[in-house]
Amino acid sequence: MVAAVGVAAGLSSGAALVATITLGWSLALATAFIAVPALVAVAALSATARREEQDLFLARVRVGAVAGILGTAGYDVTRAILEQFGLAAGKSFLAIPLFGSGLTGLPPADPVAVAAGWAFHAVNGVGFAVAYTLVAAGRAWWWGIVFALFLEGMMVSLYPGWLRVPLTTEFLTLSVSGHFVYGSILGVLARRAP
Repeated sequence: MVAAVGVAAGLSSGAALVATITLGWSLALATAFIAVPALVAVAALSATARREEQDLFLARVRVGAVAGILGTAGYDVTRAILEQFGLAAGKSFLAIPLFGSGLTGLPPADPVAVAAGWAFHAVNGVGFAVAYTLVAAGRAWWWGIVFALFLEGMMVSLYPGWLRVPLTTEFLTLSVSGHFVYGSILGVLARRAP
C-alpha cells in the first residue's frame, strides 16, 4: 500500500502539470490540490507501515532520488550539448520559466519564477524516478528507457500546443535524446535497488 501511494506521489507533480495544460488550472493550485495531499499520504502511510515494509520503501526512495537527480542532470546536459554544438536547434528549456510563472504568478522572466521553474523541473525528474524505482526495482535496465519514452510521449503530446512551438525534428531530437539518457541512468540505478 505504501509503495502504491508512493508511486502516486512521485507522479503527482506531473499530474499537476497535465491538469494545468489540459484543464487550464493554475500550476500553483494544481500542485496544492494534487501533489501536496499525495506527499502527506505517503508520509502518513510510511510512518504507520510495518518496519520491513518501511525499510524497503525508504531504500527504494533513496535509490530513486539519486537516480532522479543524476538522470535529470543527464537529461539537461544532453539537451544543452545538442543545442550548443548545433546538432539540434531549439529551446530546450522554454518550459522552465513557464513552470515558475505558473507557481509564483510572476512574469516568466522574473528570476524568482525561473528559480521556481527549475525547482519544479527537478521535482518532476526526481519524483518520476522514485515512482519508477518503487515499481521496477531490480528489473532489466532497459525498462528505464521504456518508462522515459512513455514520459516523452506525454511531453510530445502536450508541450508543443502549450508552448506554442511546432513539433519539429529538432524538438523531437532534443526531447527523445534527453529522455533516452534519463531512462538509461534511471534503469541502471533502479536495477540495483532492493
